[in-house]
Amino acid sequence: MIKLLKYDWKRNSDGILSTLAILAVLEAALTITGLTQNWNESVVIPFSIFGYVLALSLLFIHCCRTFDQNLKSYSRRLLPIHPINGVGSTILLSWICVILIAVIAAIHIPIYFAFSDIDTSFIKENVQFEKGSILWIILGSAWTFTSLLISILASITVARSFRFKRSAWIGILFFFGAQSIIAWISDVIFNYGQDSLGFVEINSTQTGNAMSFQSSFNLNTFTGPFLLELVFTAGFLYLMLYLLNKKVEI
Repeated sequence: MIKLLKYDWKRNSDGILSTLAILAVLEAALTITGLTQNWNESVVIPFSIFGYVLALSLLFIHCCRTFDQNLKSYSRRLLPIHPINGVGSTILLSWICVILIAVIAAIHIPIYFAFSDIDTSFIKENVQFEKGSILWIILGSAWTFTSLLISILASITVARSFRFKRSAWIGILFFFGAQSIIAWISDVIFNYGQDSLGFVEINSTQTGNAMSFQSSFNLNTFTGPFLLELVFTAGFLYLMLYLLNKKVEI
């Protein structure tokens, strides 16, 4: 898997690094211009967020396209490796892109707030995170991203299982159909009002202007939406491995 990751990174590093470089330059230019020209924060911050979302979307699409190209590569299919390695290398590549964008944001955000006139005292006084809640929020976001990525990769694999030109539409219908079924079953059977990560719940309470986030353990939620998503994600992986073992059509 690591060898495949190195190969995919070497092949795609120019596109990934150039996207990250453009993001860093644009964010720096927007921040410097906004601070020197006294732009309103309501203009600078939304454009900055849009830049991060756009870069993340482009790199996400780039990773999915890399997986699709690997499926079409005849030489890649001849490699004596288990199909899970190819799937895992794409997932790792996607996470590397996410981490690199997070690093840029972690450098950019403190610098912007240090030189801007934004009063952060209100946030510090009224928004509190209980012990462990930040960790579980991060893990919940990581799980959501990974499960979404696996479902998209499964849709690409399904689409490549058909030989005609418009087979991409089958993959699109498969993705939206599967997500609709998951959402419907989760809402009908479980219908929880809080987010969960396995048996960990993230709850928020608001008193006046103050808001607090807490994490708590509840074994009942283990049989809830998380387990359903876990089953479907495992099903997507099994489907991909089955089709890849059958040597997806070109």
